[in-house]
Amino acid sequence: MPRTGLSQEELKQTALDTAEKMIRKYGFDKTHLVDIAKEIGVSHPILYRLFPDKAALVDAVSERWLNRIDEELAGIASKKGTAKQRLHSWFLALHRLKREKVSMDPELYRAFNTSAELRRPVVVRHLENALDQLRSILESGIRSGEFSKKDPKVLASVLFQGTLGFHHPKLVLDHLESDREPLLKQVVEVLLKGIA
Repeated sequence: MPRTGLSQEELKQTALDTAEKMIRKYGFDKTHLVDIAKEIGVSHPILYRLFPDKAALVDAVSERWLNRIDEELAGIASKKGTAKQRLHSWFLALHRLKREKVSMDPELYRAFNTSAELRRPVVVRHLENALDQLRSILESGIRSGEFSKKDPKVLASVLFQGTLGFHHPKLVLDHLESDREPLLKQVVEVLLKGIA
């Protein structure tokens, strides 16, 4: 246990909370591990044991946010209703969550985008979770006869790639000023007709 009286996990969560606040206040580029350590009252070597470098810290901050997205989308994927309804809701929620983060937390989103561009493991896990959720919805739609009996893993990839313009970090940022939900609904509808 560090000298702060906090367990290692508590210290990690405190460091992540502080990192989020400092990234929001000072920006991604001006936030450093040494400053976070100072803010929470520990020596920077203690913090370096939890986060070996800034990239590891950014990954941990991004992971928290991505876990929240994954949990919300998992709730939609497991709801009752037709597979088609759940897919529409799932893609709209993904778009809204990413868009909300860009507009409400631009510096945290910028930090996440850095991880996304480097295809860090935390981002890869998020993408795998998303594809697993889509595959699960599609499997139920195939069982119920809503969709043709094709490989749900392939269909999940087609749907995800076909809607990339609405949830890829860079593209969400590029279109932040536009209301793209009507277009997203049309794109999802066209894709679903193609696999029906």
